[in-house]
Amino acid sequence: MTHRLILLATLVLWQVTPAYRARQLIAEGAGLISQGRFTEAEAKFRDAVQANPADIDAVVNLGVALFRQGKFGESIPFFQQGASQRPQDPAVHNDLAQAYIRTGRPHDAVVEMARACDLDPGNASYHRYLGDMMSEAGQREAAEKQLRLALKLDPKSADASLSLARLYIKEDRKSDAGRLYHASLELNPRQVDARRELGELCSTEGNYRSAQTEFRSALALDPGNAVLHQDLGSALLKAGEPEPAASELRTAIRLDPSLGPAHRDLGLALRDQGNVEGALQAFHRAAELLPADSSVHYMLSQTLRRAGKAQDAAAEATIAEQLSRKEKQAPLIAAYANEGLFLIDKGRPQEALAKIKQALDLDPSNPSTQFDYALALRHAGRYDESIVAWQKVLLKQPDLPGAYYQLGYDYFEKGRYAEAVASFTRAAQLYPGNADVHNGLGVALERSGDSPHAAEQIELAQKLAPRNLQYQRNLDCIRRQLAGCTLRP
Repeated sequence: MTHRLILLATLVLWQVTPAYRARQLIAEGAGLISQGRFTEAEAKFRDAVQANPADIDAVVNLGVALFRQGKFGESIPFFQQGASQRPQDPAVHNDLAQAYIRTGRPHDAVVEMARACDLDPGNASYHRYLGDMMSEAGQREAAEKQLRLALKLDPKSADASLSLARLYIKEDRKSDAGRLYHASLELNPRQVDARRELGELCSTEGNYRSAQTEFRSALALDPGNAVLHQDLGSALLKAGEPEPAASELRTAIRLDPSLGPAHRDLGLALRDQGNVEGALQAFHRAAELLPADSSVHYMLSQTLRRAGKAQDAAAEATIAEQLSRKEKQAPLIAAYANEGLFLIDKGRPQEALAKIKQALDLDPSNPSTQFDYALALRHAGRYDESIVAWQKVLLKQPDLPGAYYQLGYDYFEKGRYAEAVASFTRAAQLYPGNADVHNGLGVALERSGDSPHAAEQIELAQKLAPRNLQYQRNLDCIRRQLAGCTLRP
């Protein structure tokens, strides 16, 4: 009897190893995930990782639990570890891409999603995700190809049709977008977002009756949606029906009191009905919620004047005029920046820098202008300043391949070759098909003393752009071991 007890105890100890305990915790966490109890699941997976850090299922599932709670940034390191240890698993690359896109890193998302598609080329959903991410990264031509491929792989995918419709909206291809919205809704009539977006498209085209139909259909599916009530109210208002519009807008405000556009449009509806005091109250609230909207202050000014409050009306008119001037600066900023880029192309960097500085002074927070300013600094040979400027750009857009490429060039010019290699390498990760990037990386690697890898990168650049004479010269130069020649990025 004593021996049997000892044997049983030994078996129990043998079974409850850290690895075995981790698998138990993973199973418990998976059960909690299926029940929507993500916080508890996170705790289980953390315990599993602690029990056996080598168990990649525990690591990835911890990322999933964090992601499902909306903790997208926190999930990234766990998905990165999973992708590193399971490079052939498309699902992990998809998880990582989804976390990147939700943290403002669309270029990183594209890279990971492209890997998932390469590993599982027949997966229509993966190609749709890649198309959406490419669209977010500004790669619209490539995005359309991926979304068309997704539809080819799965012609009955309502989601792929919807994604393609959204891309066409960005490209101002309204008729194509409308066709795709209808196709998506034929496949799945219960898509609230698709109906709302189709309604918005109808409204922008002045077809308010059709817009109302779509908004009502969406509300039948989601009656508590404040934005949909606002959309319907706005469409009714535009169709010249202020009374039912006011009813819908009041419902929207009751559901979400912070909905500024609903207060604004309610003010218009009440004013049209002759309810000046009610309109004033609505416009005042709209101005609080939308302080930078010149049109709201203008409407408030008009209504105050109608109510005989001339002094208050004048104050609001002044605010409206100031905001309107600021809104009108956008074309001027673009004009200054475009002129600056033209001057860079013409080899007049000092003039370009002055012109782009004018644009930056008008809107210091504009990311596009910040990029142009850094570029002008580089072309003016002010590399120390341009390095700082590129670093500022990357603080706001941490996966911008062009910024890493330009920063690598500046580091190279300053003789900081290790940093140049790091920047060019990051650019190559984000933009693997860009010949300039691979050439720059190759030249920086050679200066860092890594000739074999330098040759690989320059050969790749030459293959990507076989007609580029500079790449061919660099390749010939490195093959001659730099005898009588110099590499250039």
